[in-house]
Amino acid sequence: MKILTMENLKKYTTIRIGGTAAQLYIPESREELMNLLTDLQGEEIRILSGGSNILMNDERVFPHVIYMEQFDRELRHLGDGRFYCGASVRLQKLIQYTNEYGYGGIEYLMSVPGMIGGAVVMNAGRGRKHNQTISDYIVEVEVWQDGQVRKMSKQECQFSHRNSIFKHQNMVILSVVFQFLPEEKELLVEKRKARIEYSKNLQDNSRYNFGSVFCSCNNIAMRMIKRFQFCKKGEISFSKKTSNWLLNKGNGTFREAMTVMNKAERLNRLLGTKAEKEVIIWE
Repeated sequence: MKILTMENLKKYTTIRIGGTAAQLYIPESREELMNLLTDLQGEEIRILSGGSNILMNDERVFPHVIYMEQFDRELRHLGDGRFYCGASVRLQKLIQYTNEYGYGGIEYLMSVPGMIGGAVVMNAGRGRKHNQTISDYIVEVEVWQDGQVRKMSKQECQFSHRNSIFKHQNMVILSVVFQFLPEEKELLVEKRKARIEYSKNLQDNSRYNFGSVFCSCNNIAMRMIKRFQFCKKGEISFSKKTSNWLLNKGNGTFREAMTVMNKAERLNRLLGTKAEKEVIIWE
């Protein structure tokens, strides 16, 4: 296991804002992760997956941060469209692997820079109007909780739009079993290509970002922000290309990002809508 001391976490987040880890642990096997979680019971622990949906307080030192990139990258076809997937697997790898066997369903996540563990926590998916999420294909989730490893059914995970039980309870996702649907390989290739093209044309990746800020908001408010930018010009601003996306020119701070998001929330309230944050805040 790698252990880094006083590690700047900025480079581990897609928006490039991060605090400092007094100890950053990078377990390289399930056994190392299990032993680490046992040793750190009772301590303040933060779990860091792909960092694509996290805004960290860059003025804080977090005592124990576990980076989940390497501990389980296993992918295995269990037969008949059921797949075992370690929490460290990248979404793109899972999609390509299942497609090779002629199964699919989550090709729309091809453009998301995240790992399976984080994607399940967030119940990653398309916009609310599409009603498509990764949990559509989940059979069970293996987790560590209070020193024990257990398997949870899909129903126990309490999935909803951009939400799950894992966002609110002290659990660590270890692996997931999916049940995907059979589909023609040529069609799956086209779906992957279409998503990548969609991302290029409609998603603003010109600067650092974590994708959508709010999982529910007032579309009129976000269009007003997108057009007029009610926020003070600085390193952080909402994208004028992609509604509800926050951009960092490179030197943005936690405080600046929170200020911009809070202004957007107030505008939503003025228009009668409560804007609910999708991004996870490390304060």
